[in-house]
Amino acid sequence: MSQSQCDATDLLCRLLERAKPEINGLALCAGEHAEAGQQLLRERMLVIGTPLEWGTCQECGVETARVVRELAHDSILLSCPECGDVKAPRRLRDTFKPSPAKLVTAIAIGLGLSSTNIKQIEPDTCWYLGTTEPVRGKPVTWYFTRHLHQPKVAQRLRDQISLDKTISSCRILTSSALPLPDGSPMAGLDVINLASIARISQSKFEFFADRMSTPGPQVIEESVPGTTLRYVESKGRVYIDGDAYNLEPQQQSILLALIQDRDHEMERDALRSACNSTAEKFSPRKVFDRNSKAYQTFIRYDRTDERYALIIPYEDKDWLH
Repeated sequence: MSQSQCDATDLLCRLLERAKPEINGLALCAGEHAEAGQQLLRERMLVIGTPLEWGTCQECGVETARVVRELAHDSILLSCPECGDVKAPRRLRDTFKPSPAKLVTAIAIGLGLSSTNIKQIEPDTCWYLGTTEPVRGKPVTWYFTRHLHQPKVAQRLRDQISLDKTISSCRILTSSALPLPDGSPMAGLDVINLASIARISQSKFEFFADRMSTPGPQVIEESVPGTTLRYVESKGRVYIDGDAYNLEPQQQSILLALIQDRDHEMERDALRSACNSTAEKFSPRKVFDRNSKAYQTFIRYDRTDERYALIIPYEDKDWLH
């Protein structure tokens, strides 16, 4: 078994879970990701992303340098405020990102399924792959999904599985790390991390036979979270240093509005509208009077811009950006 193929599959899964899955060419092809990155490029699992206009100066390693132009021999010219003109590898400007279409096709081929049967459930997120019958009379229906830690994604897939009437026969491959959080809609279903059961190969994924024959339901760990917003929508609570804080409906609405906002920050009027508040003098701080620790931990008010911003804890960096 090629370790570089396994490492490449693991790196691919981690990229798929990012909100912005692009990776810099230099980071991909040098350092700790070098072999895995080259493997993904050879197997054409990545496509070219948006070229960068700025990068870290290769001379001083500190200043942010502007890309001036391309040079010969796969090089570019940078302009650094400290070092002046600096020559750098073109990879510094290049970015790459996973191709979901190529990924699900390679998974389907590895499972012995026809790529023509693939159906997209949610754009670039969830797919129905097809059905195999490893044992006569016992079909297995395969799905693949990203971002399974997000409650909306998990619920959307669960709903589709229910519509397909495959709850008892489905297997869900995912790029998300396991186990899933407490309360996930995937509880009781057979969920497998792609990197734990397969490796990238030539135009397909090779599945490990010894792991294919041991299906089982996803067991949700009853681990105690540290500080997280992960349960605001599903359970109406937050965790701070391992302690649970139940939210009042208006408190939950405020946090959900900030979580769902693209920039995770809103002006007072916009926040009031998002929460459907009818209060003339709307004040998030007053809403959290009986839950001040939650306010202090997760909300910051910028008096200069008069905006409320979400404070994203470290544990939520994988799904909140």
